[in-house]
Amino acid sequence: MSAPLLRHALRRIGLALALVSVPLWAGAGQAGDAELGRKLYWEGIGADGQLINGVTQGDVKVSGAQFSCVNCHRPSGFGTSEGGNYVPPIIGSVLFEKKTPNRNRMFKDLYQEVQPPGFWARVRAPRMRPAYDDELLTRALKDGVDAGGHVFDPIMPRYDLTPQDVANLSAFLKTLSVEIDPGVTEREVHLATIIDPGADPAAADAMIRTLELFFEWMNKDTEGDTRNPTFSPNYRSNFISAYRYWKLHVWRLEGAPETWRAQLEAKYAEQPVFATVSGLVEGPWDEIGAFCDAKRLPCIFPNAELPTPGEGRYGYSVFFNRGLSLEAEALALYLGDQDTAPTHVVQLHGTGPQGTRPATSFATTMGMVLPDTHVETLSYDDADGLRTALATADPDTTLVIWPQDVDEAVAVLAANPPAATRFFLPSAAKEPALAAFSPALVEQARLVWPYDEPGSYHPNKYRIRGWMHTRRLEVTHPRIQLQTYYALTMIQFGLMHAINDFYRDYVLEIIEHEAENELNPGTHPELGLGPGQRFASKGAFIAELAPEERVGYRVVSEWIVP
Repeated sequence: MSAPLLRHALRRIGLALALVSVPLWAGAGQAGDAELGRKLYWEGIGADGQLINGVTQGDVKVSGAQFSCVNCHRPSGFGTSEGGNYVPPIIGSVLFEKKTPNRNRMFKDLYQEVQPPGFWARVRAPRMRPAYDDELLTRALKDGVDAGGHVFDPIMPRYDLTPQDVANLSAFLKTLSVEIDPGVTEREVHLATIIDPGADPAAADAMIRTLELFFEWMNKDTEGDTRNPTFSPNYRSNFISAYRYWKLHVWRLEGAPETWRAQLEAKYAEQPVFATVSGLVEGPWDEIGAFCDAKRLPCIFPNAELPTPGEGRYGYSVFFNRGLSLEAEALALYLGDQDTAPTHVVQLHGTGPQGTRPATSFATTMGMVLPDTHVETLSYDDADGLRTALATADPDTTLVIWPQDVDEAVAVLAANPPAATRFFLPSAAKEPALAAFSPALVEQARLVWPYDEPGSYHPNKYRIRGWMHTRRLEVTHPRIQLQTYYALTMIQFGLMHAINDFYRDYVLEIIEHEAENELNPGTHPELGLGPGQRFASKGAFIAELAPEERVGYRVVSEWIVP
């Protein structure tokens, strides 16, 4: 071989080795800071610490705070579909490689919901493009032109970014959804449910039996399909690699709430799970929520009265509602909306979190809606303390009670009817009050009711009941079991549409998108989540006890949303 030919061959070998040793999407050019890129992606803050600016729809000026990347492309980077707009994935393994059609990753968008014709044209277009680099990414973000020279939809903002901003964002995008999350093997997906020591044993057994039968049903379906991998040519058979057997782990907590996180850490270390589903927690969610957030572990729709205070935006715990704090705020709004406002309200509460948290929320909201109404708040430690506190309420007083122990409070009220013409209790008091109250006391009592009203129609409720009946599942705790079934359908839907992209953020985003669709089991008037929202039901009714009715109550107010 001549010297020129030898040099040419060596150069080609060197280039091939370089391509093998460096990922195709590693990028080049100015070094980027992934943490600063995260701030840009999540908060719209540039490398100089200031909000970035841009233009959408041709001439509408926006800032990064209004149109940060995460709003549309989501925490996972997998994008979404909303209102006829298709937002594609921008994770590193997609953006920085040549684009080819990926039916698995299009599945969620193709089959999830009704969309206008323009959406289908956009999604199904076999648009090829070269891989992005920092130069092409700069053009896309500033001028709205993709790597193949196609112009973006006008809704995609055109941002005013520096080269350092683009380099930082590029570095961050390469960290998004890089490795499959823990709790998934080639054969199984591990899921847990959490039960605290205060949970009613019968309710916990009913919840666990519902979980076990659903897991059994899912695994039989998986077994049937995987035994015949060509069962559905050109459709479901294409996704056989995504099938996993569901494995249930029951995590029972012991002791005081402040010890729960350490217990959860130990259980997770022994066997990581992909998510927790349902659960029964009577105590505060704080320690559990901190664990879920630290592990980036989705905790899907537990049966819980004391969610972590605050909005919970983009946290990893997803709840049916805000629990007792929601009930307290709804009650304050109800009192504020009466034709004649109460002049004196006596609020009694137990000294534990079931008493103190709603009492604080009630007092705060009353201060906003009825600043001229005197709210007298008294705490009590036990049954004797409650009896003493009840004596402070005269007939002209509006009485509000937030018990730490509902059964104890109902027993005290039954034996010591208060003088107040009207008194209010949380929703958990319904069953014991129906069993213990005299007809006169029933007339005095009102409940805050964050659940559905009697007689409402939810088609899915009857299908679920049929599912339970055919499996001989005794429905002893309807709300808990129906809510558990709903939580299971949410994780089922999330995993099904993620295909084999087992990323927790992505599954959470699919659940957010699906929660508003017709899977409501009939426990709440409406269930729905927006991007980053973590409370699916937003309001409550005021209800009266109705022993003569099959359900034991009737609502006496409109739906109240604090």
